[in-house]
Amino acid sequence: MTEGLLRDGARSTGGLPRATARENLALATTFFLPSLARGTITSSPRGHALTTRLDTMARAQRVLSGLRERYGGRSVLVRGVSGPTVLVLERADIERVLTGSDEVFTLASREKLSGLGPFLDGTLLLSRGGPRISRSAFATSVLGVSELYEGFARVAAEEAATLVPGVLTYSAVNDCWNRVARRCLYGEGARDDTELSEVLAGLRRAGNWLGVRRGRQARLSARYDALIAGHLSRAEPGSLAGLIPSLAPGAEVCPARQAAFWLMGFTVPPPGLMQALALLASFPGGSLSPSYVRACLLEGLRLWAPVPALMRTITSEVTWGGETLPAGTGVLIPLILHARSPQLPYADRFAPEIWMDGTAEAEWLLGPFSRGPGQCKGMNLALHVGTAFLEALLALARPVLERPLGDPLPLMLDTMHLRLTMEPRLTREPRLTEEPPRLAEESR
Repeated sequence: MTEGLLRDGARSTGGLPRATARENLALATTFFLPSLARGTITSSPRGHALTTRLDTMARAQRVLSGLRERYGGRSVLVRGVSGPTVLVLERADIERVLTGSDEVFTLASREKLSGLGPFLDGTLLLSRGGPRISRSAFATSVLGVSELYEGFARVAAEEAATLVPGVLTYSAVNDCWNRVARRCLYGEGARDDTELSEVLAGLRRAGNWLGVRRGRQARLSARYDALIAGHLSRAEPGSLAGLIPSLAPGAEVCPARQAAFWLMGFTVPPPGLMQALALLASFPGGSLSPSYVRACLLEGLRLWAPVPALMRTITSEVTWGGETLPAGTGVLIPLILHARSPQLPYADRFAPEIWMDGTAEAEWLLGPFSRGPGQCKGMNLALHVGTAFLEALLALARPVLERPLGDPLPLMLDTMHLRLTMEPRLTREPRLTEEPPRLAEESR
């Protein structure tokens, strides 16, 4: 696209359009700074409440729409938090990045390295080349053992039953989910190890400072690794940790680091669980089949994504938009804004059907667990356990919101301060056993 095809005042050098100083300022104040306030690694309750009250996402959406219109829907080079960054706006560019090789678009972005370097070192998330291949194979071998899924579903149902009847808060659901995660990942001996989850939470909070609290991260990481090592030493049958000895992974796999990262991966569902319950309370009458409940969980994660953006870093020169971008250039896919794009007819409404009829799978603007080679390897496991957790709650009680969500749905939801009343059902709902639709193969 030549400069003449851009809107008046827009800047292009014949390659990627460049955001103007005014546009960069608008992006910083409506998207980057609010994202930092909410937390780049983990949500801050105060920051989340403040940005929700200020409705910063609506402002960011207007800025993004303006950029799309101004630059003809093309991706734009902007000034990101860590330097020059491609703001990915085109579907084709999203697909290119997410399906591209980690030798070109590495998941080890500068933000991840600065935010969680001590903790993530040696994990699949920050691996490239040969180590990534061997670590990916190991993760597939462990996380894909479906024979354990039935037992994990029972664990989720047992823990979920302790929450009803009564008032559900995010804190209560998160604590309950952490028990589920520890039991499934490391065995019954880890159920009551609340220190493990607290240390992980501390690591993630320190990560929000993007490297400023590196000393604290190093101390917490050492303690976290020690706790994980204790649980792995038991290798409890029926847990993921119990599979490791039989696989005999080599040293290059760093199995203890992979196992340490599993628990962080399991921190994604709790916001989705609360959001799904809020949606079901606001739009009752749907089926309680596994596929529908699973779709509601995914829909909550689409509407209010806990990870606002997917980040990559270009590792070698790459041609994009007719120009060569140097290694070190950032790549940012504003997932939370794309999922609510006006281009999508269901953008601001409750649409669980898109996760059941193939619509979401075909849409590159959506991807709460990422896509392509960087897609979360534990996606199906997390969704299976999360669905079982919700099914157990819904079989026992009906979620009620004092103020049901409206239509259109708000761009932001203060998930961490949601309160739902779980009203006991007069009779237990029958649990349907249909198989949920299988989603794309995952591979983070």
